[in-house]
Amino acid sequence: KQWYQRRVAITPGIKAEPGEVRKPRMLIVAKNWKENMLLYSSNPKTGSTSFKKWFTRIQGDPRPYSEMSGVHSMGRYGNLNQAWELAESKSSDPSSVTLGDVIKPFYSVGFMRNPLSRLISGFRDKILRRTNDGIKPEMLRVNPGLTGESSDPEKFAAFAEGVMKGKINNFHFTPQWDKMKICDFPYDMIAQTETTQQQIKEVQEHTNTTQFEFPGSRAEVGADSVATVHLAHEFYDKVKPDIMEQIYQYYKWDFVLMGYTKFSNPNFPYLDFDQDFDKEFGLLGEEDPTNTKNEPPG
Repeated sequence: KQWYQRRVAITPGIKAEPGEVRKPRMLIVAKNWKENMLLYSSNPKTGSTSFKKWFTRIQGDPRPYSEMSGVHSMGRYGNLNQAWELAESKSSDPSSVTLGDVIKPFYSVGFMRNPLSRLISGFRDKILRRTNDGIKPEMLRVNPGLTGESSDPEKFAAFAEGVMKGKINNFHFTPQWDKMKICDFPYDMIAQTETTQQQIKEVQEHTNTTQFEFPGSRAEVGADSVATVHLAHEFYDKVKPDIMEQIYQYYKWDFVLMGYTKFSNPNFPYLDFDQDFDKEFGLLGEEDPTNTKNEPPG
């Protein structure tokens, strides 16, 4: 049983027994975790680079955030197994210790983002910034007429269709709710990237980290001339209506479980729990989210 509990804790692909805490894709603690008891569930394209730079600062690195690199290497941070060993040492029955017991003393935080903004962020990061002409071969299979002179919205439309048809695969573009295990992990806070600067203050207050300033976003520090959210309508205006509907269905449970909004909602890209989710996303009572595959509709 002890082997099983450890296996579940370190392997997200293994399903826990009913009632057990399931491990998100990536859990991170600082090297000096006993000083702050902060546990971070990393979710790509939701500000994870900024959060990891912040962790680096908490660990004692005084360099300006602009000079920090390689922050996505897990070896730079603390070892959660140390917390597991501590929990076992305090238990009268170490073999019964579960992931839920280990994380109980921590303040657990994760971030999510409106799926529409997140997909654009993935496109800007993985396509525009990492190719010479902003085009991957898979995009040309969708739109053979694309060239380096094509507009970014035109390139995005081909990219989005490629993701929906399964031609472009990358975990940065897959739904968030399952990677984050938001139904099976006891977060103290699931924050929104859209309101990071407000919500990080609460995290700081709970974790004795108020003395460590949180990094600004790429737009805030001048790395991007335009914030991703301000490009959303321009980019999605080029996406075919049937592909747009596939996008909404593919990210359905990110929208529904977190309360995120479509373009048609005046609160976009923020949350709105008063929206009619059955009307917006179909009859939810007929579908079990735990049986939803993280695969594009195509």
